[in-house]
Amino acid sequence: MRRTQIPGLLIWSAAGLAIVAAIAGIGYWLSLGSQARLEVRWLKVRTIATGPESSLAVFDLRIHNPSRVLFQVKEVEAALIGASGNREEGLVTAQTDLDRALRYYPLAGPRHTPVLMFRERLRGGETADRTVAASFPVPVEALESRRGFELRIHDADGAVVTSAEPHTR
Repeated sequence: MRRTQIPGLLIWSAAGLAIVAAIAGIGYWLSLGSQARLEVRWLKVRTIATGPESSLAVFDLRIHNPSRVLFQVKEVEAALIGASGNREEGLVTAQTDLDRALRYYPLAGPRHTPVLMFRERLRGGETADRTVAASFPVPVEALESRRGFELRIHDADGAVVTSAEPHTR
């Protein structure tokens, strides 16, 4: 009975590849939480007719930072994806303007949470409920027959988080 012997070079090469793969896997696993990112959950969307050709959308959101790094808001953008697929950029509203509009239109209800603002910091692992409002130069019917809304939240370090309204309608 004759046994075949595996050459030593092959054994040492396989062992070296296994060690390199283990080191690469550990490096990947350790870096998973080091990218700035957010998870956005849409809680409620309200639409308000502010004129014949203008409207306001108010988004109540739950924002979670699953990473280990700080996310500092640089800019918030909102867009409407219309029923025909056209994209309309909105003008994000400041908290004082939103409060004034909600006092003027009491049927829309009050603002329940703070507005997501410029320079706001979300620490790693933190969850916060925030409001974002945007005005659009379209009638309220266009908002109500939409495909959805899209938010883009920019981090001060350059990362951009895009979140689309879920299709629940």
